[in-house]
Amino acid sequence: MLGRMSNGASATYTQSPVTRKKWRGRSYVSLLLFIIATLLTPIAVIGHWGHETIANPEQYINTVGPLAEDPEIQQAVSETVSDAIIEKVDTSQVASGLVGVIVPNEALSNLLSGPIKAGIDGLIRGAVDKFVTSDAFQEAWIRINELAQKGFIAALTGDPTGPVQFVGDELVLDISSLLQEVQTSLVDEGIDIAGLVTIPESDAQVVLLDSPELAQARAIYSLTSPFLAVILLITAGLFMVSVLLATRRARTTVAVGITVVTWSLTLQYLLGRAEEGFVNSFAGSLFENAAAAFYNQLLTYLLLAVQGLLLLGAVVIVLGWFCGSTGLASTVRGSIDKGLVEIGQRLPAALAAIGRPMREYAPFVRWGLLVIWLVTVFAFGSVTLERTLGWTALLLGVLTIAQILMHAPDDSAPEHRPSDALPSSTT
Repeated sequence: MLGRMSNGASATYTQSPVTRKKWRGRSYVSLLLFIIATLLTPIAVIGHWGHETIANPEQYINTVGPLAEDPEIQQAVSETVSDAIIEKVDTSQVASGLVGVIVPNEALSNLLSGPIKAGIDGLIRGAVDKFVTSDAFQEAWIRINELAQKGFIAALTGDPTGPVQFVGDELVLDISSLLQEVQTSLVDEGIDIAGLVTIPESDAQVVLLDSPELAQARAIYSLTSPFLAVILLITAGLFMVSVLLATRRARTTVAVGITVVTWSLTLQYLLGRAEEGFVNSFAGSLFENAAAAFYNQLLTYLLLAVQGLLLLGAVVIVLGWFCGSTGLASTVRGSIDKGLVEIGQRLPAALAAIGRPMREYAPFVRWGLLVIWLVTVFAFGSVTLERTLGWTALLLGVLTIAQILMHAPDDSAPEHRPSDALPSSTT
């Protein structure tokens, strides 16, 4: 069945020094490709996520859009915007001027201006809090993040325009459009003084991150961006070619699965540790409490990709075992083959027209289906647990149907079986 992954090396390997030399050379190439793919795996996973989530505008909005409903994000935005407006409105001066007109006594005026200032501040904060929980804020959040995503990519590529910019080691977000939205909302709520304020450009900028690694990330992106869309597919292809060239394909397949599982668990652990560092980078800022929510939401698809690869690695390990020559694997494989043969022999003879060419080119059919599965899993959309499980189940179903059709009654070759054309699996 699909377990017939052998290239026939065992039968000829001991017969000729030339043959041994040829297979030894292929083994070296297989090992080299395996090592390269192993080293590329974590880079490919993170690069694929970055391309699908950060560089893809639609996916980015789908990822960060729900954050507008997160209470911690709303609180952080509300505090940032309220502080900026209160500072520029100078509510202390407004309160003093208002009380001075009503109460000419300076001492009494100073005594009353404090509570009045607090009342004005509370009025502004209440109006901003109301705005950040409204549908208007969610719409503004989407618009700002659409601009931020474009600005972030522009910043990575060195474009000086856009709301996100690299300033030294700082990643800065321009929130002027959000401040304008809030000012309009405050005026609509009857707080006319908010509309009289012009907030300088420097006060409409929020430092998102301050780290020397940002410059490195910018340099790495400029070098790797052309390959991010296909780097995961390339890595998977290297693993597959490594298996094809190996003299012991079943064992190499198991090794690939173990490698994928190991990297998946390692990345899951490292992402947990990275969250602590990410949150600490916002320590002392207004976004300190919202950092964890933002981190988890932004990395949603990366975590799903890691889970999908964990499942994929487990499937590959089982596949490698199934293709091996251990007693249990041979028994299981033989039982499945026997059952599929019986089903195939009950098919109408007319289906032999389909089964005959599939039987004659069985290895190409199986490997072709594997390549198609590889491309669909890694080249189209994000790698997730659900997509990996769905495409893998479909692959197994199609392989099973193909194997059954290969056994359809064929009067032109009544004794031929697909397994007869293939040597037993090497381990």
